[in-house]
Amino acid sequence: MFGKKLGLVAASALLCGVALSACGGAEVNNGETPKPDAKAEGKESVSLWIFDADPMYQAAAEATAAEVGVDLKYEYIQDETYKTKISVALAANELPDVFQQHAGKSYRTPVLQSKTVAPLNDTLDSTGLGAKFLDNQLVKEEDGNIYSVPSNISTTLVFYYNKKLMNDLGATPPATWDDLQAVVSKAEDKGIIPIALGGKERWQGDLLYNLLVARQDVNAFDKALSGQAKFTDAPFVEAAKQVASLVSSNAFQKGFLGSAYLDAQELFKNDKALIWIDGSFNFSALSKAMGDNLGYIVFPKTGAEDAYSATIGFQNSAAPYSLFVNNSSKHLDKAKEFAINLSLKLNDEFVRKGLPGYAASEVKSESQNEQLSTYASDIGKTAKTQAMWFGLLSADIGQEYRDMTQQLYGGNLTPEEYTAQLETLLRSAE
Repeated sequence: MFGKKLGLVAASALLCGVALSACGGAEVNNGETPKPDAKAEGKESVSLWIFDADPMYQAAAEATAAEVGVDLKYEYIQDETYKTKISVALAANELPDVFQQHAGKSYRTPVLQSKTVAPLNDTLDSTGLGAKFLDNQLVKEEDGNIYSVPSNISTTLVFYYNKKLMNDLGATPPATWDDLQAVVSKAEDKGIIPIALGGKERWQGDLLYNLLVARQDVNAFDKALSGQAKFTDAPFVEAAKQVASLVSSNAFQKGFLGSAYLDAQELFKNDKALIWIDGSFNFSALSKAMGDNLGYIVFPKTGAEDAYSATIGFQNSAAPYSLFVNNSSKHLDKAKEFAINLSLKLNDEFVRKGLPGYAASEVKSESQNEQLSTYASDIGKTAKTQAMWFGLLSADIGQEYRDMTQQLYGGNLTPEEYTAQLETLLRSAE
């Protein structure tokens, strides 16, 4: 990763400096004029926390800092660690100047309720940059203020597969539920993990169940949440039975409930697992790691709905992946300017990759690889993007829901018991 490479360079430079000091070596000057440090230049500093591991984020942040004229203190924090750290920082009001937050009501609401973030309206207006964002891409809260700018495009759940392993099995990518069961059985017989699943963080299994429900009835969740239907209705029970079937057929790796997301991902990248059901945000990283061996298909038809009826999105328009600014920042105006410009810089990078952005951009799209091109075409044909359920629930109900879904995957609840508890829990979320 880019961040790690920079860390190695920095460490090497530090070791070199220590060695020179230990040897009593004088400063080496190759005829270049030493660059003044940030303090000497009188630059204001901006600290930034990011959980997205894509190297694009650090590169964009550094370029933005140079353009805005601030000294950047960039910190990447691994995703699951970040969730805990940001919760503690919100409670203690010990936030960096700018920070990224996950999509969904469960994550956004605590940030807004903490009263620690600054409105961005004034800077969006005074700089004219607010006009660059497309309609409905800047979330206006009930008080009329805009507290965040986007940090990611809408991403969806994707069915990736390993081409080499699929060929070794003499199989073809599954198009239906029966096909998927057959491929799982073939892989299991050959000692290949059919589907890698990071169960420890719970969200991968959660989203897979969401999608299985949507493929039974594309509007099932919306109808049940609004009281027009029940979570004990057939689409929810049938999807739960499909989860139970996958578990009983050893579709996931041994000990998957305790496997971290990144550990499961490594199984897929290193030819140990046939299938990886993950976000579209991973196309670039997986393509780089696997090359032409990475395969993609639209998620198979697993219920009454067709393959292009729906997909599961990682965010919704009211609670997207966002950048917030700490209202206690010592350099508040610069922090706001930096956050807005970083959002637009990231947008340019998405557009460059051939993905739909959230703001106007003068950047031209570069050629996409075959898999990403196919995905973009499929998304264009997909009738509905259902926001992940967790992102539509309050933080306390969302966590309880994920714990309960974990019990379904663990075999501690039957499909009927699970959906009965789902009805009781989510009815309170209306």
